[in-house]
Amino acid sequence: MFSKWLWLTTAFLFICTSMLIPAETVAAETQLRSAGCKTEFFLLENLSEAYHEKYGTKLRTAKTGNKKAVNLLLDGSVDFTYTCKPINMLSKKLQLDSDRVGHWKSIPIAKDPIVVVSHSENGVKNLSVEQLTNVFNGTSANWQDVGGRDTSINVAYLNPELESGSLLLFKEFTVGAKGSLTADAKLLEGPAMLGTYVSRTPGGVTFMSLTSYQPEYGEIVAIADVLPSKKSILDGSYRLSATYYLTLDGREDEAIEAFVAFCKSDEGRQVIARNFIPYTE
Repeated sequence: MFSKWLWLTTAFLFICTSMLIPAETVAAETQLRSAGCKTEFFLLENLSEAYHEKYGTKLRTAKTGNKKAVNLLLDGSVDFTYTCKPINMLSKKLQLDSDRVGHWKSIPIAKDPIVVVSHSENGVKNLSVEQLTNVFNGTSANWQDVGGRDTSINVAYLNPELESGSLLLFKEFTVGAKGSLTADAKLLEGPAMLGTYVSRTPGGVTFMSLTSYQPEYGEIVAIADVLPSKKSILDGSYRLSATYYLTLDGREDEAIEAFVAFCKSDEGRQVIARNFIPYTE
């Protein structure tokens, strides 16, 4: 009787003790930490979900922006970053110590084109870069100024408070990073709202990621006689396009290398192709 009581007591204590042990010590799951560009975040979410499903490695992502992500990598708080600029460009912009980041590398994995969408009755199918800039900085107030119909130009773009990477890229391409888009624009909270505004507003015009575009929003405008296509985006002739990178600090780590290899594999490229254009050398 005593031995039976002792066995039951031991079993009970073992079960209770096991419940107190953190799950990660019972079955540790490999994790990678990352942070970066707020627009590229959605691409990394797709890749991390597919990677976790196949290999069991969990990827933690954070929408911090390029600057904070680089600082997190510098202090070792993340394993890698995802950025919309290569490290050599970020290094100059952020005035980073070349001794600390000189051995870093940025690996391109995807292209994300931005398209200019115009109301179907504006009468403009092509804009030079100068004309595009004048439309969005307020210099041109009527579509006649850029070869279109006699209709007032009504600009809309994403609210800057959203800190969209597409907004920053568009500014760099037109007015410059420190320049200003027209203050008379309609500021909206997402691509669907922008598209609806343009489709319903005579003279309306906006810009958005190609993956967000729907034909009912309006017509895509060629830039310098080039329309966005897979070929023109990859060969660089369509210039209004972001390139997304995985930026690494050079450490030798099998888990990081395995994730990068997945992103560059046929399977990873299929995941990228859901919403973006896989980068090709």
